[in-house]
Amino acid sequence: MNHVYDLLILGALMVHDRTGYKLRLILEGNLEPRRKFSNGVLYPLLHKLQAAGYIELSQIVVNGREQKLAHITPAGRQYFDQLMHTPIAMDAKRESTFMFKFRALGRENVGFQRETINAYIEAVNADCVVYKWVLVHLHEVGGRPERKPDAGWTVRTLQLQLAIAQAKLDWAQTQLDALAGKADTDSWTAMPE
Repeated sequence: MNHVYDLLILGALMVHDRTGYKLRLILEGNLEPRRKFSNGVLYPLLHKLQAAGYIELSQIVVNGREQKLAHITPAGRQYFDQLMHTPIAMDAKRESTFMFKFRALGRENVGFQRETINAYIEAVNADCVVYKWVLVHLHEVGGRPERKPDAGWTVRTLQLQLAIAQAKLDWAQTQLDALAGKADTDSWTAMPE
């Protein structure tokens, strides 16, 4: 099973039951990078979650059309909690996994919120180290005539990646600042301006 998608689907169902259509929209709106999520991918995921006992699917009629309504089970709530507390792999799904966990952080205590945000800062800082190293390397080799056209755009692209990374770090620091003074065991959702 794709655990990244399980996390978002179950997290969305922790709030209330949802139709497959609504779950698809939630997935599409939260994937990094943003992309379409087909029913051909969604429904096999839902059926796997159902077969594992994590959700129940029922048929309902909405505006004259039959739709499937997903409901999280107690086993699904336990699995969701397990996924929330599983360390995030530093792979291609890292950004989406963090975004999915951030959506559900309000259900966690402040200590876990801090831990998750600090792990995000660590991951983004690791990206920045690589981007900066490549920039230095390009400045060293970029002076060669055969490399100038490509090196210029590569440098600008890395500068964009660094600017995006800095925005992520600024956001994360704002969240940590909002959590300042809260006990690790408190439940609290940061809602900065």
